[in-house]
Amino acid sequence: MATKNVVRIINEDPDSYFGLTFPLKEGVDNNFVRSSTLREQASSNIKNLLLTIKGERVGQPNFGSRLSEILFEPIDDEIGDRIQSAIEEALEEWLPYVVAENVFTFVDEKNPNLITVSLEFRVTIDDPDAIETITFNFNTGV
Repeated sequence: MATKNVVRIINEDPDSYFGLTFPLKEGVDNNFVRSSTLREQASSNIKNLLLTIKGERVGQPNFGSRLSEILFEPIDDEIGDRIQSAIEEALEEWLPYVVAENVFTFVDEKNPNLITVSLEFRVTIDDPDAIETITFNFNTGV
C-alpha cells in the first residue's frame, strides 16, 4: 500500500495514532498525549528536533540542530540567515518529509534578548499544499 494511502487511513481513523506529541503530557488512561494526524506529529517532531542540542541525545549524538548555539551568538544582520540554515540542515537530515517554506526571525527592538522564530513548513507525504506554522520564542538573556 502506498505511503499516502497509509497516511490517509491513519489520519481518518480516530483509533489510530502516529506517535507522541512534544512536549510530553499525560493524556487519558495514563497514556501520553498522542498525535492523530501526520501534520500534528510532524509539528511535534520538528519541535523535538530543533530544540535538541546536538550531542544531547544518548545513542544519537548527531540528532538535533545548531539552533541553540546560534541563539547565543552575538546578534547581527546575518542571524536570520544562520537560523534559517540551521533549521533547513536539521530538517533535511532528520525529517526529509518536511520542507521549510519560510523562516522568519524577529529581534525585539525593546528587548534585544528576545528572538522569535516562525517556521512555515509543508509535510510532503500528507497534503503537500498545506502550509503549517510553528513559532518559537527564545529569551537569550536568561
